[in-house]
Amino acid sequence: MTAAVLAVGVLIGSVQQTGLPLRDPLNWWLYMMETGTEVMLPGTLPLVGSPFLQQSMPYSGFPGSPAGLIIDRSAPPGWERGGETRLSAEGTVACEILNLDGETETRAGGTGRIYASILPGLFIDERLSLWTGSDELPPDYFSPFHQGSEKGRHLYVDWGYLRWSGGPVAVSFGRIPQRWGPGRFTQLLLSDNGPPLDMLRIELRILEDLEFTGLTATVDSDSGTYLTAHRLDITPTANLRIGLSESILFKAGSLDFAYMNPVIPWYPVQWNERDDDNAFICLDASWKPVPGLETYGEFLIDDIQYENDGNRPDKLGWTTGLSGFLKPLGLGAVIEYTRIDRYVYSQRRPCNFYLHRGEIIGSGLGPDADRATLSLGTAAAWPVLAEVTLEHTRHGEGTVQEGWPDSVAAGGKFPSGIVEHTSGVQIHLGWYPSDFLEVHGMAGNEWVRNRGHVTGESDNRFDTSLEIIYRW
Repeated sequence: MTAAVLAVGVLIGSVQQTGLPLRDPLNWWLYMMETGTEVMLPGTLPLVGSPFLQQSMPYSGFPGSPAGLIIDRSAPPGWERGGETRLSAEGTVACEILNLDGETETRAGGTGRIYASILPGLFIDERLSLWTGSDELPPDYFSPFHQGSEKGRHLYVDWGYLRWSGGPVAVSFGRIPQRWGPGRFTQLLLSDNGPPLDMLRIELRILEDLEFTGLTATVDSDSGTYLTAHRLDITPTANLRIGLSESILFKAGSLDFAYMNPVIPWYPVQWNERDDDNAFICLDASWKPVPGLETYGEFLIDDIQYENDGNRPDKLGWTTGLSGFLKPLGLGAVIEYTRIDRYVYSQRRPCNFYLHRGEIIGSGLGPDADRATLSLGTAAAWPVLAEVTLEHTRHGEGTVQEGWPDSVAAGGKFPSGIVEHTSGVQIHLGWYPSDFLEVHGMAGNEWVRNRGHVTGESDNRFDTSLEIIYRW
């Protein structure tokens, strides 16, 4: 077994979790490591801080790869191979300067994280972030879990939870980031596009090739809005993983124990026993015909009009992608396409819009849009990582907030109305000279046609940035 396989195997060991958020550049390379080996990543990421690195792994023997750094970043603070962390802390300090279409902006911030192992299998993990920016945004790569819009300083609880793991069962309670599905650039049902949810989460390994995940979360405790979701991950063969998921967003005076029941299908409950709640069904899969090549996809059903007396449109979303990795050259590539129909994530009742603190719980692309992405990266010059991304997005006039009007009918064009077209190219370089220091440089250009859905309105924007992150 190669060191690369060992590295990925540790990341998805008995508890099958990693702490890398979607916006972290190393997350791209985590998926490349999966593509280049015989190991399959789980369908649920990330659950940060899980103490699964308790043994020595010879990842340093994998040249031209960020494997060792990925393992370190996914581990609890202060972890030691072969030992067990009791109480430890870590943090980051980040400074960034940007030139955004000719305007200079500055951003700075820091994080502080505490990890405490209370008993064997029981621990607490918490991280706070404090940041400020002249454009009211945080530094790009240090704190991706909150992108608040309030003016002034920003202090957030990025995550904080208690977790117990005992053999095939694990229970977590608290604020936990979530990402379900294999998409490299977006996920349709649950993603870390919005802030983490406060939840009770249960994981169960039913069989060696069958795993269950279920959660109940508060979306807005003041208004009594909740989200429940459950999922089965099936691995029928070593190179194929299939995920079946369902979620319900609903408003209630108290917790609904029918929706909290993790072992029954919720769609018939919602259809026959409840009011008009917002229900979703999702199927995703990853398949590797050979090491070094992987195809994946996700299919979201918000609504299918199987009794369509009013000529209503279906509400569907899907993602398909292909990933390749040439390990001898340290070269990887991903091509991905996502389409989300108009009215997806919307609902008749505004309280059931699929939003958390104004952000879509699913894909940040939003409804009435599609996007094609091509990304190329190389680790051949490690500790320098290079990535080039080309992207084209079409966005119609539909939004989540428009709801589900009674007058809506099938047959309209996609995307709808005056379509905004956005094409972009971005070059990112990351330099990791040590475990404590990283430097990021970015240059990108974006072309927009029909900006703001106004015919003929165009824009051309060139951005650059330089960011330094110190970890302690």
